[in-house]
Amino acid sequence: MPWSSADRRYRTIKVGKIDTGDPVIGPIAVPGPYTVRLTADGKTETTPLRIVSDPRGDASQTDLEAQLANALRVRDDVSRLTSLVNNLRSVKEQLRARAKALEARKSEPGVTDLLKTSDEIVRKADALEDKLHNPTAEVVYDILAMRGGTRLYSRLSPLQLWAVEATGAPTAGMTQVLTEQEQELASLESQTKAFLTTDVASLNQRATEVNVPYVVLKDR
Repeated sequence: MPWSSADRRYRTIKVGKIDTGDPVIGPIAVPGPYTVRLTADGKTETTPLRIVSDPRGDASQTDLEAQLANALRVRDDVSRLTSLVNNLRSVKEQLRARAKALEARKSEPGVTDLLKTSDEIVRKADALEDKLHNPTAEVVYDILAMRGGTRLYSRLSPLQLWAVEATGAPTAGMTQVLTEQEQELASLESQTKAFLTTDVASLNQRATEVNVPYVVLKDR
């Protein structure tokens, strides 16, 4: 099932390139009873719904539930990654905007050094983003051709595709690959959070010391 337009912002990287899969396509619900809820003009209506098994398939309910759990796991990993990228981009946008606004104050004590530090932090954020996906790729081929190959975003995407399209429980190989990618994601998440809580916080502190309004939020 596709994500809503609101969810899509958090499941995909804007203008991000992938060579296989589509993070917008979400997991498929397993057979069972559900409730459909529609809210409009302040009123909510509900109705029961039952999804039945595809008669052409032979997967058990247990296997289908394992498939769904795996698909949700990959989906949440993609969401974690895109959230990190969104935070980094938000910080860079704010830093660049503040640097532009401070150009006219470069003669004031401490401002030039502050702008230099700001540029260094932007470059560090660029480097971190480059570890999460392929931000400089303009077309799909760039992902495969550039040095270092596909980043984590483009490697999680096919796992989500296979998890969604699977007709049974995830294989041991799929689970192993996902576990390895989650370890990589955890490391990148740790690096990004350290950057946001250390480098950005230090910049804000220096801005306060020279009386410059330079508070940068880690997300908007």
